[in-house]
Amino acid sequence: MPARAPLAIAALAFHAALLPVAALAQTEIVPSAVAPVDHSSPLISRKTAAVAGLLFGAALLGDRSFREEAQEHRGSATNSVARLSNSLGDWRIVVPALSAGYLAGELAGSSDLKRVMLHAGAAAALATGISSSLKYTIGRTRPSFAGDPDQFRPFSGSNSFPSGHTAVAFAIATSIADETDDSWSDVAVYGAATLTAMARVNDDRHWTSDVLIGALIGHLSAKWVSKQMGPVRVMPGAVTVNLEF
Repeated sequence: MPARAPLAIAALAFHAALLPVAALAQTEIVPSAVAPVDHSSPLISRKTAAVAGLLFGAALLGDRSFREEAQEHRGSATNSVARLSNSLGDWRIVVPALSAGYLAGELAGSSDLKRVMLHAGAAAALATGISSSLKYTIGRTRPSFAGDPDQFRPFSGSNSFPSGHTAVAFAIATSIADETDDSWSDVAVYGAATLTAMARVNDDRHWTSDVLIGALIGHLSAKWVSKQMGPVRVMPGAVTVNLEF
């Protein structure tokens, strides 16, 4: 890796972490009246599902090699980037960040920004619930403990599969990307989420297949929330949403 590459990655991670709220404040929100939600459409196309399946299969076969490669190139620069990138999937950071975004929308009088923050929070919560359930049911051992990607012990407390941090990061990224009518902000938020996934592999907390499925869970959670959750109404002392099934 060129000497300047870690610095470039760090800069990208830093700017990506700061861009979501700025993207929403400066880009055009797509009105629901202009782009009505089609509740009958699938969350994911067959082609995308097929590609995701192939990638997951390849990751399962290459988990051991990918881990060895990541750990061989791990250093102070990648660890620094990982510390910053992990924040997008950490609820201790996510809750204050979404709350700050909502407050910014309140101060600016932007109902769009407030809606996106609430939708992102709902998607992240759903992704966390799904990934947590799978973690303890499947019981895959983390790479730092086993070094064996094929070690599964259901209900043992092992909780590597899937990656919860990655699920939350992609839930937030997808929620924001779906509400902004441009491409550069999509690159920013998905880039930040991808750095979170890479951080989990760098830190030896997850196998590559763990983060791939975590990303898919987060993405689909946000898509489901976007389809099912109607307009968010904020009233004194309460937040109400309309869920359509």
